[in-house]
Amino acid sequence: MLGLRRIDSETARLSVWLIGLFAASALLLGFTAYWIADRAMRAELREFISADAGAIASGYHSEGLSEAIEVVQQLTAVPSLSGRILLQSRDGRKLAGNLDAMRPRAGLFEFASPAAVGGDRDRHTVLGQGAFLPDGTYMFVGENAEPFVRIRSRILASFAWIIGVTVTLAAAGGLLVSASFLRRIDAITRTCRAIVAGRFGERIPVHHSQAQLDRLSETINDMLDRIATLLESLRQVSSDIAHDLRTPLTRLRQRLEAAQSKSTSAEEYALVVDRALQDCDAILTVFSALLRISQIESGTRLASFAPLDLPGLLRQVAEIYAPVAEDGQQTLSTQLDGEVTVLGDRTLLLQMFSNLVENAIRHAGRGAAISIECRGTSDEAVVRVVDSGPGIPVSEREKVFGRLYRLERSRTTPGNGLGLALVAAIARLHQYTIALTDADPGLCVSVRIPLRRTIVTAREPADTAGR
Repeated sequence: MLGLRRIDSETARLSVWLIGLFAASALLLGFTAYWIADRAMRAELREFISADAGAIASGYHSEGLSEAIEVVQQLTAVPSLSGRILLQSRDGRKLAGNLDAMRPRAGLFEFASPAAVGGDRDRHTVLGQGAFLPDGTYMFVGENAEPFVRIRSRILASFAWIIGVTVTLAAAGGLLVSASFLRRIDAITRTCRAIVAGRFGERIPVHHSQAQLDRLSETINDMLDRIATLLESLRQVSSDIAHDLRTPLTRLRQRLEAAQSKSTSAEEYALVVDRALQDCDAILTVFSALLRISQIESGTRLASFAPLDLPGLLRQVAEIYAPVAEDGQQTLSTQLDGEVTVLGDRTLLLQMFSNLVENAIRHAGRGAAISIECRGTSDEAVVRVVDSGPGIPVSEREKVFGRLYRLERSRTTPGNGLGLALVAAIARLHQYTIALTDADPGLCVSVRIPLRRTIVTAREPADTAGR
């Protein structure tokens, strides 16, 4: 079955195309080499032929046919060094030379003829040129082309072997590549099917070779990790929603049941309805916050990013929450650099920093000191919200950014555990980094904004306001 898949796979078809390309390239190379070699050998033979033919013709023109016959006899006196020469009368009689009489034929041509040299009667390939002298005598001057014929045969045989070896190696390589590729594809397919079947812990094997399939496998594994994280988050959120909404829904039901069985006047019914509406508003607030977080995490707000003055936005946050801090006998101060311009969604960033300040005011306690700081450096802009409250235990710091998560001591304070989850979603959208550290005493929330999204200009004196 795997063999059939290999034959019918994309890699097998690609291998066939490559085999054809290699074979065609070898054929073209062989034809070119054969043609060049043949032309070179023919040119060399023509030089010898032209020299002998010129000597015979010169003798004829100087002293007649007898001199031409004498020149031919001199040229054929040494059999091992002579060419293939023939002088033939108009009536077909051989006058001189080492070739048998033949049918007269003018021009350059090639033929097979037995050698009449040294008693050797083997057939040879002769390349020569025929011409007629002025009295009608036929002259043929040629050379034994058999060595060149053997060279051409060897060239053809060599390229036949080259083509055969090339096709064999290409086919073997294609099969190996196809088998390796199919094994990797099968591993990816098995993992995806395992994920579909519910085994979310399965991952694609990675060979760490930096090949394209390894990069694809790593990308798919990262995607699966992200999906697993989202599913776990969804499971946790579903559990938290059921846990956090059960109390207000139970309280709402009890009040309605009490009103149904005990209330006797319109005022009592109105009071129950008001409290029921408050419970419904609290539930709707939770769902609205969850929907807002989902909208932010979907990335639909990226189109509204624009340059904005970060210190100006933080001053606006401080002005909004200054009265709230005063009501709790707290001080809210700012320490802001001159002008730091960042790219982002103004509404979302206002929401993020407002949530951080509101969280500090709510949990720091009465008489606490809260400060908003902004510093711009050559690498980044850093915003810090610092309070002198009880802080957050180290073991809880990562958890507080989860949806509907609240510390045990926060259960008695108003809230739904979505404020910092909203902050985390906005930070991820803007690719900011949030860190929680000790302020000794209290908590410091640092938001780091990379330089690639920040333009830092000249500083102004720090603005400190006690609120």
